[in-house]
Amino acid sequence: IVEVIRDSVEYVRRSDARLLLFSEIVKQLNLPERKLVDDCRTRWNSTYEMLSTAIKFKDVFPRFAAKDPHYDDCPCHEDWEKVEKVCSVLEVFWDATHIISGSDYPTSNLFLNAVSLVKVLLDEKSLDNDGFIRDMVERMKIKFDKYWGETNLLMSIAAVLDPRCKMKALEFCFPKLYSSEKVEREIALFASPCMNFFLNTH
Repeated sequence: IVEVIRDSVEYVRRSDARLLLFSEIVKQLNLPERKLVDDCRTRWNSTYEMLSTAIKFKDVFPRFAAKDPHYDDCPCHEDWEKVEKVCSVLEVFWDATHIISGSDYPTSNLFLNAVSLVKVLLDEKSLDNDGFIRDMVERMKIKFDKYWGETNLLMSIAAVLDPRCKMKALEFCFPKLYSSEKVEREIALFASPCMNFFLNTH
């Protein structure tokens, strides 16, 4: 589905005449003035920007196709439904990324909650009725589990060191990240090195 939208966006943006025609239709429909956004294939966040922007023009593309005989990649209704579902997943990642990578304020203490929201979403969407979404989410879960496994200890420590959270951060977030059988074990595994660190530095 990403290729379908990407092809349409690139087709419109490759020509000043096509961009002008597209803009005229946007004005005729009284849509807020916006621009189509290209994506970088190696950066998922730019793909999200492309999709979330393009969907605002979903009523423009068929009218554009009616006036441009060479345009044959117009997304259909089912395509836009898929785009909406993909965006609903990527939006949570987008929000989490901005929280975690924020440069204007300390974010390490916010990491755990952001990650738990992503995990809840992936678990929910892995049961989606749409096989397209289930397959996409399963691939994302594999990468998520690998990433979370590499960073969980350091980021859990950062959350606990926040005086507003302390161990309550783990008690709140870990049940979202682990199965009920693993929660107590994971908290214990985390608490042990923390206690050792505390005893060795005091």
